[in-house]
Amino acid sequence: MTDVGAILAAVPGFESAEVRAVLSDGPTNSSYRIELGGECFVLRVDKPAAAQLGLDRDAERVAYGALAAAGLAEAPLLFDTRRGVMLRRFVAGRSWSAEDVARPDRLVRLARLLRTLHAVPRVGRRFEPLAAARRYAEQVGTPAARAVYEQAASAQADVMPAAPVLCHNDPVCGNVLETGAGLRLIDWEYAGDGDAFFDLAVVVEHHDIGPAMARDFLAAYLGGEPGRAERARLQQQRRFYRQLLALWRMRTAVAAAR
Repeated sequence: MTDVGAILAAVPGFESAEVRAVLSDGPTNSSYRIELGGECFVLRVDKPAAAQLGLDRDAERVAYGALAAAGLAEAPLLFDTRRGVMLRRFVAGRSWSAEDVARPDRLVRLARLLRTLHAVPRVGRRFEPLAAARRYAEQVGTPAARAVYEQAASAQADVMPAAPVLCHNDPVCGNVLETGAGLRLIDWEYAGDGDAFFDLAVVVEHHDIGPAMARDFLAAYLGGEPGRAERARLQQQRRFYRQLLALWRMRTAVAAAR
């Protein structure tokens, strides 16, 4: 069990901070809402699975610097990659649900937010989704996982090459926050340079968005009607992400069973 008090005691100025709530307890980390002097903060503490699943905290730290400069994320107050601890200010808001993504007007807002993100200067740290797929398959270690990985590799080979941009790489509904100041993305642990259309594919494929809404989402992102090449790129990345997601679910099921 994580000794949050001991972690806070080692952070200058946070010795008297109090834990008010557990915000999340996922396979890779736990997050807590911390209060100090009437202000709220978020403390994220890694579990061993964070390293096993290949999360690159150094890359995330670099990405946060660029995102904070662009006004898209709060700069962490503490980011200790060795201990797997991050402390940042709490941003009040409501996380989206699948119902939010199913609304065309909100999907347009998300498309525009992703376009803003992809215009932020690259950070020089790549996120390689195929490497993640291979890692998951190896850790599951079954013929079924190997078969899914081979499908992922085949789908990735068909993806049209694209100039890398800074991507979130996991813009699922739970990582979209509705705040009083507008829409924000949170949980940047997979952030890095990559293909913009991978971000778009995650939104469309993860939430099973239908063809008409997917086309409108792509048009909102592009600022105009998508051409054949753009539609093809989205479909290619969707095929790949489908296999990656299957492997992620296999891997987390194995971890939960241990």
